[in-house]
Amino acid sequence: MKTIQSIKKSATIVALLVVSVLPTSLFAQSSEVNDDTRAEIEKLNRSIENAFVKKSMGDVAAMYNSEATILTPGGKKIHGSKEIGEYWYAMSGCKEFKSEITELGGSGKMIYQLGKWTMTFEKDGKLVTHTTDVVLVWKRESNYEYKIQLSSLNNTVAVSEKEILPNSASAK
Repeated sequence: MKTIQSIKKSATIVALLVVSVLPTSLFAQSSEVNDDTRAEIEKLNRSIENAFVKKSMGDVAAMYNSEATILTPGGKKIHGSKEIGEYWYAMSGCKEFKSEITELGGSGKMIYQLGKWTMTFEKDGKLVTHTTDVVLVWKRESNYEYKIQLSSLNNTVAVSEKEILPNSASAK
């Protein structure tokens, strides 16, 4: 019963996202973000990448507002600062992280981002790279900083494996 309720809540969140984002992206010419906003969102994405490089998962979690939600592949819903922090700390084994923005839209207070996240982990002596589609909704807070309100990670769209050679830089 709890699983059905969780799925219904997740479906409701996605439906609200679609209802709020699609009208602006399909019908309004002004849905394209201005250059300053684009630069700000790109900078925030670089901050996420840098936090992964430094293994500073607290910095990744801090990119989300206190009431944010992450929808993971398989439909798991992660909500609130504590759960989001635990989720990202579990990813601290990530060796490389890259964020690619394919589309930005919205206006001022709410910005949506479509893109791909590529994460590389070490598993069984091999580097395994997962690429996933991602949707982020950035919300401008009262201090005018953008925080992630919602992130939805699709199922992995690409996986590659590369054996770690004993003397390679990735073996260190």
